[in-house]
Amino acid sequence: MGARHASYGGKSVTLTGRGRWRLATVQQQDNVQALQAKLESEQKFVALNDRIHAAKSIDAIFTELEGEILALFDAERMTLYALDAEKKELYSKFLVLDDVREIRVPISEKSISGFCAMYRQVINIADAYDKGELARVAPSLHFDSSWDKKTGFRTTQILAVPITLEAKTLGVIQLLNKKHGIQFTKQDEEHVTRIAKTLGIAFNNQQQIVAGRRKTKFDYLLTQHRVSQEDINNALAESRRRQVDVESLLIEQFKVPKTEVLTALSQFYGVPTQEFDEKVIPPPDLMKDMKGEYLKRNLWLPLKREDGHVVVLIDNPQDLQKVDSIHQVLKGQKVKFVVGLPKDILMFLGTASGEFASKDSISNILGDLQAEDAPEKSEDAAGMDLDENDSSIIRLANQVITDAYKAHASDIHIEPYGIQRDTVIRYRVDGGCSEYQKIPGAYRRAIVARL
Repeated sequence: MGARHASYGGKSVTLTGRGRWRLATVQQQDNVQALQAKLESEQKFVALNDRIHAAKSIDAIFTELEGEILALFDAERMTLYALDAEKKELYSKFLVLDDVREIRVPISEKSISGFCAMYRQVINIADAYDKGELARVAPSLHFDSSWDKKTGFRTTQILAVPITLEAKTLGVIQLLNKKHGIQFTKQDEEHVTRIAKTLGIAFNNQQQIVAGRRKTKFDYLLTQHRVSQEDINNALAESRRRQVDVESLLIEQFKVPKTEVLTALSQFYGVPTQEFDEKVIPPPDLMKDMKGEYLKRNLWLPLKREDGHVVVLIDNPQDLQKVDSIHQVLKGQKVKFVVGLPKDILMFLGTASGEFASKDSISNILGDLQAEDAPEKSEDAAGMDLDENDSSIIRLANQVITDAYKAHASDIHIEPYGIQRDTVIRYRVDGGCSEYQKIPGAYRRAIVARL
């Protein structure tokens, strides 16, 4: 058989019959290897798609799939963003040791991921710092280098693909720095777009699950992606085990901001919230006939008077049995509810009862005055040696004024009834005059003179 000319490996060679057989064998082996590589790649895609659909939450997709996606696309870093439609932001979560951190990016032209989400456009850039390359994609496109400056990481190549479903943007998948090659390839774009379609279905399914569930007081935290459903379940289990309120666990253990927890409660119960505030002093005339242990056990207290109503701070305004008992206790009064955290309610109760009294609380000051007078003086003579310049009288007058300020009082009324009866101090708050404190009649002249 005659010789044939062929090209292989970029070179022209002359092949004999045996050579042609060897070339065919090599080409066949190459084809088999290419087919095997393609099959392995497809299997990895299928496995990744299955993992995405099997994820229990969007947060799980954020934190559990990064390694697989990076290996599949030969990239150094990945950021997976979901859409927060209410705030018009993209957000992502990532693990730092055992702590879940969050980053947020506005949907705007100020970042590549924000631009990608805004215009639902695939962006493939060889050098993020090349302003000319960015301008060729869009004149207004801007690379936000603040993250590089903060972390010391140097971004070069970027591939950003929108996550969509039925023309609705649900997020962005962004890969950084191709390990081998000067830019992400067209094939990378196609493959990432395939993953983005799967992510779009998964994100939408997770949103539907949240929307279809029976409403709970933590729905706001879920929709704002402050916690996952798994976090809520773990917090509830831990709450039952430790016999503590779940709100405290979310704040302390799961690092949810207190303001966000209060917002969630307000939205669920449909009433305002109230944090502990040392300037708010519960009305003494309402508190005096209520047992502290009863209020602590049931987690409520009358907080203030407002617009002809008694404002009651409560942990659960939907507890019908508790609400009914409140109306019985405050019979004849118009009641408005505000919701608060159990710890804050207990703080208010502790302050009202003097449990958390400071050194200069009225009860401590009066105790100091009585200790100074007892036991050698008679009741009639007690307090007669005190004048307005005595240190305890100065402390007492200052505290009366301080507490009046905290209570937003417009007037302080001092009502002396002689030495044998207590002098009554009243505050006028919102037009209503109520008793603040009683002090022994022996101190009436000194306190009045001091004021």
